[in-house]
Amino acid sequence: MEFFGMTGEKLGTIGKVEGKEQKLPQWKRDLLQKPSISIRDGIAWQYSSPYEDTSTLVLTSPESVFVDLRFPNRPNTELPLSSGPSFWAFSGTSETSFGPDDAEVTMPYLAHAVWKHEIDSKGPGISDEGDMFLLPNGNCIEVGMMMNPDTRKVMMYKEYWTTPSTEPGSGGIWLRGSGGLRRTPCVVARTQGADESKSGVIIRVGDFCQSIARHEEKGVLVERWQRLPISWEPPREDIDGGDGVTEWSKDWRSNTAKDDHTEDLMPCMWICRGNRRLGDEIVVHGIKWKVVEAAV
Repeated sequence: MEFFGMTGEKLGTIGKVEGKEQKLPQWKRDLLQKPSISIRDGIAWQYSSPYEDTSTLVLTSPESVFVDLRFPNRPNTELPLSSGPSFWAFSGTSETSFGPDDAEVTMPYLAHAVWKHEIDSKGPGISDEGDMFLLPNGNCIEVGMMMNPDTRKVMMYKEYWTTPSTEPGSGGIWLRGSGGLRRTPCVVARTQGADESKSGVIIRVGDFCQSIARHEEKGVLVERWQRLPISWEPPREDIDGGDGVTEWSKDWRSNTAKDDHTEDLMPCMWICRGNRRLGDEIVVHGIKWKVVEAAV
């Protein structure tokens, strides 16, 4: 069995390998493509029909770092975001493996993925995994076992994953304008030297940016940003390029705000502004953030 990082680099092999390594088939390269922008388009428990009650977006970098934010579509604004059973936010690293090509029964278009959670709104020590089935249209179905937030029982699930399109999609995540889907720039920043209770990560992939950081009072702070066309006001200087056509818009379900002094704790706009380079640093409220990945 072969194990790969999310960029396609080979991490190791279990079993005997003979001869020269062959080039990966296209379907494996498709499953390993990074950076990536993934939207969940539905979930089904056991053998029930799929539904979607969240706005779920996953951004993954070439080095397998990801931020996965799952906002309720209709959160109760009078309660903390984390009180909703469908809310989940986590980040960490991922690995993908494929079955041996010389097995008696082969399963093409199938990979096994493991996501190790470093920061999780549900608590520490969580890891999840599932089998990824690549569909002819490029979408994926993920099958595995996890706890149903409504029944509190571990059940089989099927999640349906796609990428943003130019048509209105699940959870209000879709591409506005005519620029198409962009996977660059891709920038990742992490906290440096902070104790575990204040650790955080920010990822920008193209026109999307997400962040998560531990917080003593709220458990985790989360933000989602998307770069959108300016259609309702006169053109002005764009914070990322000065084209006067687009601006970054913060998702209203993010749980940072000015009134509780949490809005500026994660420097998302510093990541999205200009051309960040590997090693760039900024200090925010005594916490150092450093760019650890950068791809233009």
